[in-house]
Amino acid sequence: MSNAVCELFGIRYPLVMGGITPNPELGSVVSNAGGLGCIEGIMQADGLRDAIREFRSKSDKPFSINFPLAQGNPEMNAEKVKVCIEEKVPVVITSAGNPKMLTAPLKAGGITVGHVVASTYHARKAVDAGVDCLIAEPTESGGYRGEHEISMMVLIPSVRRTLPDIPLVACGTVADRAGIVAVMALGADGVQLGTRLMVTKEAAGSYGDHVAKLVLAADDTSTMSAEGRIRPRISKPDFAEQVLGVSNKRTQMGQVSALISEVVSVEDVFRELFEGGREHATEVTAKFDEIAGSAESS
Repeated sequence: MSNAVCELFGIRYPLVMGGITPNPELGSVVSNAGGLGCIEGIMQADGLRDAIREFRSKSDKPFSINFPLAQGNPEMNAEKVKVCIEEKVPVVITSAGNPKMLTAPLKAGGITVGHVVASTYHARKAVDAGVDCLIAEPTESGGYRGEHEISMMVLIPSVRRTLPDIPLVACGTVADRAGIVAVMALGADGVQLGTRLMVTKEAAGSYGDHVAKLVLAADDTSTMSAEGRIRPRISKPDFAEQVLGVSNKRTQMGQVSALISEVVSVEDVFRELFEGGREHATEVTAKFDEIAGSAESS
């Protein structure tokens, strides 16, 4: 069976890495494992060019640059778009801003464009702007979720029903096999991972020790929405105080951190999602068959 995300990005598995680090090391591992690795494009243009070339020294697979549009002025973003075109970056994913700002020049330069959205309204606007893929980011996510509080259970099927033909990636709600089965049952073609990839063996060099400590200690009450327009989900100060002894270690992390209990390899993450997801989907199907059979015989 074909998969819209795999076909669009030229990857083996429909797994997209979120914009969680400018360090190319983790992204290259994700790409080599069959997903779409990512470089968070928050640096200056020259630094971005260096990061792209470093990535390519580690992997010849497709990858993306993630641009949070709210960070950086239009002139800086235009310089980085130029770098992406010159370096023949295959994919750019934009977030936290108006996709019209960069979509046209990126696509004119031969780059596939995805955009992160937090509502069906913004999904329609992004498609009107010409993006090739939507990344739907619900309230559970650790990323830039906008002013709305739309859950995964509503956002993914709402976007899919409104825009049935565009490749759709579910963001911020998956750490295990049940999660991947759930978002694809709701209508997603793939998944974007952030928090789960932050707590992998290969991510150790990209983050301070406090990040893994907070995620591994988290329960379902350990995060909160930050203030401001784009409102990322962050660790609560009292939770950080309890775990680290200090309250000012603000770490972006999704609610899914409550489901992460160990540091594993990136390869283990892929195995859990795609090999384990198939097994879990079979088990779920069998349960529905049993329910249907019982209903017919009663």
